[in-house]
Parts: sequence; C-alpha cells; structure tokens
Amino acid sequence: MTQNGVVTKLLERGRAEVAVERGTACGGHCGSCEACIYANRLVVPADNLVYAKPGDRVVLESSTGGIMGAAALIYLMPLVFFFAGYAVGAGLGLAQGGCVAASVAGLVLGGGLAVLLGRRRKEITFRITGYCR
Repeated sequence: MTQNGVVTKLLERGRAEVAVERGTACGGHCGSCEACIYANRLVVPADNLVYAKPGDRVVLESSTGGIMGAAALIYLMPLVFFFAGYAVGAGLGLAQGGCVAASVAGLVLGGGLAVLLGRRRKEITFRITGYCR
C-alpha cells in the first residue's frame, strides 16, 4: 500500500518521521457530516531509504499483509466468535434467549482475544521509497 506524505524530521538509524493525510469516509468534506472522530493527520516513523530531508514530499509504502491481517483480526474474530457462541448455545439445547446470551458472550470473548492478539502482533512498518512528482 502506498501513500504520499511529508517528512517532518529525521530520526536515528536511518529513519524519518512522516506526516500522512488520512482519507475520510466523507471524502474530506467533513462539514457535510461532522462525524469525523479521528485525526486526519497521522505521523509515523519510516525507514528513510532515499535519504529524504524534512519538508520533502515522499512516497511511503507499508506492507499490505500486515494491514490486512490486523483488519481481519479486529473485525472478523469477534464476528466468528459471535456466531460460534450462538451455535454452541443451540447445540447445548438452550432456548433462544440462552443462545443470544451465548452469542454475546462469544462476541465479548472474540473482542477480548482480538485485543490481546493485536497487542502481540508486530508493528506495521513503513518505508520511504521515493519522492512525489
């Protein structure tokens, strides 16, 4: 995955701090929905492969696999546990209320596991691979 950013400062060991504009669901017209709860500007450390200096506009790459894995972990694991909880409740012969309670318990368990496993995952790394044209 590639994005454009601006180098804000140089760090130790051949790394740089890069400011990246985050896309919004409303396409950057936040006045239309006023639902933005996240900062639109992110600052991330990146390996400075092209020796960019502060103020340079650069191309920033990240590993797509790490991002997709994190998204799958956060969004899919609670959903899978939700349905598994309902199936376990039904398999045990619980009434519908019991099955719903088991599915909510599965959702909470899946969410908790996603948080714990997410903390153990290695950090998503970024690399500066070129300059913007």
